[in-house]
Amino acid sequence: MLSPYRGILALPGARAFTAWGLVARMQMGLTGLATFLLVQIEYGRYEYGGIVLAAVALSYAAISPQVGKLVDAYGQSRVLRIGYAIAIAGRLALIAAALTHQPLWVLLLLTPLFAAGGTQSTHTRARWTHIVPDKNALNTAFSLESSLEEVLFIAGPALATVLATQVASWVPSALAVVTLAIGGYAFLALKSTEPPARRADARRLQAEREHSTALVIDGTLERIGLPPRPRGLRKYRGALRGHLLVTTPALVVTTAIFATQGAMFASVDAATVAFAEELGHKDMAGLVLAVWAVGSLVGGLAYGSRVWELTLASRMLWGVTITGVGAVSFMFAPGLLVLALLMFLTGLAIAPTMAVGDGVTHALVPRSRLTEGMTWTRTGMDLGVAAGAWLAGAVIDRSGASGGFMVTAGAGALGVLIALASWRYLRARRAYEEEVSRDEPLPVAG
Repeated sequence: MLSPYRGILALPGARAFTAWGLVARMQMGLTGLATFLLVQIEYGRYEYGGIVLAAVALSYAAISPQVGKLVDAYGQSRVLRIGYAIAIAGRLALIAAALTHQPLWVLLLLTPLFAAGGTQSTHTRARWTHIVPDKNALNTAFSLESSLEEVLFIAGPALATVLATQVASWVPSALAVVTLAIGGYAFLALKSTEPPARRADARRLQAEREHSTALVIDGTLERIGLPPRPRGLRKYRGALRGHLLVTTPALVVTTAIFATQGAMFASVDAATVAFAEELGHKDMAGLVLAVWAVGSLVGGLAYGSRVWELTLASRMLWGVTITGVGAVSFMFAPGLLVLALLMFLTGLAIAPTMAVGDGVTHALVPRSRLTEGMTWTRTGMDLGVAAGAWLAGAVIDRSGASGGFMVTAGAGALGVLIALASWRYLRARRAYEEEVSRDEPLPVAG
């Protein structure tokens, strides 16, 4: 089963950027619950924790696509060395504001700084796309990334809960800052696997055109120089002309599906913490969430180890359906043990569904805009996290953990409806074709 993974990790530079990218993404597994618990413990209200977490997610949704565009245009190292510094400063400022019990609006003003570094998972996946042109091997690479991220979501929530409740509320947030600083800048130092900047390529092509174009004197032309522009009706260039969500409508579908999954993830985190607290075992919440992530890890590794005959659209439908049914089942768990079992079974479909979503994006978007394309799916997830965190926090304060699980169930069910409604449309989309040459094919099956 591990043979395909050994094949892609043997590529030059792959192990280094995978390892440091994983360190940089440790904050992904920590930030959500660490921020939620920091605010909830310091201010004593679940609703405040949900509001701040929602603001962080909305900031990512608004800012990350713009960071993705800049990265595609100017390169990862040029953009992110500044972005990481801003994100680190913002995180430290939020910790200080929460510990000194500043008004809620102060915390909310600091949350946009979190997103200055963009979405780390897309930066790492862009490097895989740069060095792995084979489609089946790329499917394995995306599955590896989703599975490795689940390792973070195994350790992250458990570690955040233990550190926040047993040591100090600020410790998991501080750990997230350290991992981003060390992993992020080590990742940027790996220049050999960094995807080329689109703006640099454009400048080179423009210089070649200008060098090869000479002014001419020709009686058929109206003036000395280049041919005149054809005279015709001017077409209005709207603000959204050329926007990926306009040129690639199927990306809207995948972004919406990711939004439902984000709402499900955020609400189940808050609901599980509240459920464990109601049972008198709040410190066990992280362990239960870790079991949910273990299931996702197992499912992701199994998914990436084989070549699938089903279309990407069908695989997405199956994955979203399984997670949706599982999300509904959480409402009926009588205790933490049963909840953990249900979460493990549901988790088996999470990483595969995320990998399929990345595969759909890769199939639809030109490589020169891939970071931007994958950022939009993560933006959808961030919007879902924002809605799920805010709604779950508000409902839990009024109705307890059962209300939070109702939010989780609603998000899962909505995802199933969107996947069902869009299945035929996605199946009919043609993949973006791009010529890629390779001396030897990568192994994709054991």
